[in-house]
Amino acid sequence: DTSILPICKDSLGWMFNKLDMNYDLLLDPSEISAIYLDKYEPCVKPLFNSCDSFKDGKLSNNEWCYCFQKPGGLPCQNEMNRIQKLSRGKSLLGEF
Repeated sequence: DTSILPICKDSLGWMFNKLDMNYDLLLDPSEISAIYLDKYEPCVKPLFNSCDSFKDGKLSNNEWCYCFQKPGGLPCQNEMNRIQKLSRGKSLLGEF
């Protein structure tokens, strides 16, 4: 239940407000994608999907805060690690 979570850390709350370009107190995928440069593009969809706990296509402030305070790590970093592991496996298979 994300309604009982602690308030965002200052920088997370600031980032949420900065990204909320239409001031509806929700982030949609287009607003999230504004923070990523090309090298992080593979993270945008996994980040959004893992943060959208209500699966409504938008992130509330609580969903945003919870996402970056999960014990399992940051979604983008987890996705980049997964991609690196897959690419290493493919290169190893290619050598044989």
